[in-house]
Amino acid sequence: MRRALVPFLRCPRCRRGALQPEVDAPVLFFGPLRCQACGASHPVAEGVADLVVDPAASGPLQRGMEQRWVARSYERYMRPVLQRALTRQPLDGDSEFVLYRSLLGKPEGTVLDVGCGTGLLARRLAHEPDAPPVAALDVSRAMLEEGVAQVREAGVAVDFLRAEAPYLPFQDGVLGAVLMSDALPFVADLPRMMMEVHRVLRPGGRWVASTYAPPGAPRALLHRGVGLHPRGEAELRREAAAAGFVRFERVSLPSLLVVKAEKGSAQTPR
Repeated sequence: MRRALVPFLRCPRCRRGALQPEVDAPVLFFGPLRCQACGASHPVAEGVADLVVDPAASGPLQRGMEQRWVARSYERYMRPVLQRALTRQPLDGDSEFVLYRSLLGKPEGTVLDVGCGTGLLARRLAHEPDAPPVAALDVSRAMLEEGVAQVREAGVAVDFLRAEAPYLPFQDGVLGAVLMSDALPFVADLPRMMMEVHRVLRPGGRWVASTYAPPGAPRALLHRGVGLHPRGEAELRREAAAAGFVRFERVSLPSLLVVKAEKGSAQTPR
């Protein structure tokens, strides 16, 4: 993790204090981050800051993501299988990236990939010429370990954090964009998630996310049983507006909904 990201972070325990590394180096591989307000200590190992305080109970699908064999096969096998099972007609990898990248626009600050998995999209963002700093967040240790290995092999810079949505361990108004390519259906508390994303974005910053079409009643119970919470456009539009977002747009594909919204500023019309 690059030292330059640390001033943007805040303590996940007290949710107000700034974090300070024990060693002032350009890149942090080990050593704790200490909260300047409450004194809490958060470990850093292999360059990944662990900012999970009280882990929530996870569903069966999320627990599966903690398996190392799942993480190692995620990009080639598990992610395509999961996308096909949920969306039936998934986009190919290049088309998916082009769509998300176009909706992100030109972020004026760090881009955060929430629910990054092994960092597939984060790596592609970081590989672009003149790319802004890219941070990637996930709760699965196995996914993050694989993500770190993939980033080293690709020779790009991505700052990985272990944290658990909906709470985001960032100061107010510090991020240029937030991407949630696969994570939104895993979030149970959508209103809190939207408020957190709005809080951490700079004015004019964009939120881009995707979800699959909510199934009918019998299948919906099954999806919730494994920890999935798909949403339709009306609910996403309503919660985005309630959190303060403007310029809500959507791209509707067969069984897949991709949305974009902006944090308003004094110059942004609603």
